[in-house]
Amino acid sequence: MLSFLDIINHYFGYLNINNRVKNRIFSIICLIGDFYLLYKSIYYFRAQAIGRGVINLIVFLVLLYFAVMNLYFYYRGRNAVVDVSPYVEKALGGDPTAPHPLAGQTAKPKIISQVQPATGLFEEKDLLPAQLEVDSAHQQQLDQLVAQLIEAGYISLNYAGLADADIYEQAQHFQRPIYAIGERVALPFYELKQEDGQWVVHGGINAMAKAPLAVIKSVGLTPIQELTDHYQLAIAHTWITGGPHKMAGRSGVVEGSDPYQLMVQMAYQKRV
Repeated sequence: MLSFLDIINHYFGYLNINNRVKNRIFSIICLIGDFYLLYKSIYYFRAQAIGRGVINLIVFLVLLYFAVMNLYFYYRGRNAVVDVSPYVEKALGGDPTAPHPLAGQTAKPKIISQVQPATGLFEEKDLLPAQLEVDSAHQQQLDQLVAQLIEAGYISLNYAGLADADIYEQAQHFQRPIYAIGERVALPFYELKQEDGQWVVHGGINAMAKAPLAVIKSVGLTPIQELTDHYQLAIAHTWITGGPHKMAGRSGVVEGSDPYQLMVQMAYQKRV
């Protein structure tokens, strides 16, 4: 049974799905697997092996308790009142400064973000998100750009100086990972170019070190080729998101990483 669960866990590693969803699925599988111990316990009782039956039954009940606590946490987003997992972790040498869900602490909504460089003022009603097409070459350029920005000190991977306890509070409150770079980081330089009939976003650490990062396919729900006939378009904002992150585990933070992504917001104005 343990080998079977290990195989499932191994193949989960190939799935590019959210860690929380993955944990929900695995919690159900572990709960089902736990009932194998109940079956063995009944088998031993019928075979008059009372000692083995009692041991298997006790292990089944203990694992059943923690499996139910897992289900409660991953489906309700918080620890149950009767969950002793934080105490067990502390007894086994876990971080004693991690916030304890049983203590009734509430998360303070601290926003982690960086200032957007000035690119002009636009009316919010005239802004729409752009849908991007990013190939492997674009992704490589973006990763190299992030590395340059980190080396230059423009991007910091220090979670805005927050301690793990604060990150844990935020992750529980917002029900999402907290990224090392912050919520998002504005590109220091970007521009929009038309190349071979496509609208390409170029960006870099400055105007002399720029590279193509993505192709704009649509603005809002409208293909960009249809918009350019009747509207003037300009990039209003560009941000980098993703990278290393921490999310709330059972009683502390769990580290992970997502690919860096580019976000683009377009301004549009009807042609006169």
